Amino acid sequence: MKNNDINDVVVVGAGPAGLSAAYELARAGLEPLVLERTAAVGDVWRNHYDGVRLNSGRYFSALSGSKFPLSAGAWPSREEVVRLLETFPERGGFTVQTNIDIQQVNYDSSRDLWIITSTDGKRFEARAVVMAIGGCRIPVIPKWEGMDTFPGEIIHSSKFKNAQDFAGKHVLVIGTGNSAAEIASRLTEHASHVTVSGRTPPHILPKSIFGIPLIGIGVWTRYWPGTIVDRILSFLQRSMIGDLSAQGLPYPALPLSKQYAINNVVPILYRPFVDDVRAGRIRIVGPIQKITGRTVHVLRTLTTDPDSANSLTTLEPDVIIAGTGFRTGISKLVQVPGITDESDRSVISGDQEFKDAPRLYFIGQVNPLSGLLREIRLEAGRIAKKIKQQLAAGR
Repeated sequence: MKNNDINDVVVVGAGPAGLSAAYELARAGLEPLVLERTAAVGDVWRNHYDGVRLNSGRYFSALSGSKFPLSAGAWPSREEVVRLLETFPERGGFTVQTNIDIQQVNYDSSRDLWIITSTDGKRFEARAVVMAIGGCRIPVIPKWEGMDTFPGEIIHSSKFKNAQDFAGKHVLVIGTGNSAAEIASRLTEHASHVTVSGRTPPHILPKSIFGIPLIGIGVWTRYWPGTIVDRILSFLQRSMIGDLSAQGLPYPALPLSKQYAINNVVPILYRPFVDDVRAGRIRIVGPIQKITGRTVHVLRTLTTDPDSANSLTTLEPDVIIAGTGFRTGISKLVQVPGITDESDRSVISGDQEFKDAPRLYFIGQVNPLSGLLREIRLEAGRIAKKIKQQLAAGR
């Protein structure tokens, strides 16, 4: 279904979202072309740190046409995810071009086509585009005062591979999200000291309840009123995780739904982190105020008010690992005014449309309590159906 090298659909990104979208598009009778900036399909997960597993469990992590085998266990490993992803193109009957780093996506209204250009000058034309770049595209490290004077190493959490690399070192982990918590906990087995610096007390929830992944509760309550869901989650945190105020992690002031809307950080589901904090293997401090050489000045406890009675303390870490999130880069990538919000996230998702961007869709941008991978599978089917209808109707 091509005309003079005009593709039916170009899918940008060959992670779980892009591969699922391409699979559903091919199943709908279209010919998707997938463009991936890494060297091989599966690199998105292949490059994660050692030991990482899916928090959503085997059953709730099924992608389009792809279920994890029973041999993957209850919580599939990084290797199991890679095996699933790298077989997608052959099973789905679609093409992936790797080492294609997209620079811009533009809409040519005169031809009613999308023009996709890469950083090395390649050009692709398509009638429809699915952006599957995810929410973790551009690592962000804050600009702390004096950080250029720090003699040790400062890395983003996305560069962390193995805790053994930090044996005998004092490591300061910045952030209270899932990745920061799991990295900190893994470091306790090898580092001499592990300190976590944060701004906001995190929500911490059990990964499973009586053997059922927390994602299952998210699916069950997906369309319930937010206030009711927040009360359920608060009860679970208080009854199954307990009070960590004495260790520097008080209960969050805001309910999960409101806190997620502000910082887009999902609750911590890694139980060893709780055990390590409670046992004193991980020290909790407040945010960095400044860095002077080896010395890092932080608030003693989690707060965003530097004028409070919360006093400063100092640390002398060897390494700083910043679990400080990502930006999508969509506003520079997709040349459509108004397509992103103030956080640089797309204002549409799934099969939603934007008035000035016909047949442009975003997948994998929403991470609800019901699970990112499950959401991707559902979005992929809806997007493929919508695009097929539009192309058949010449719209």
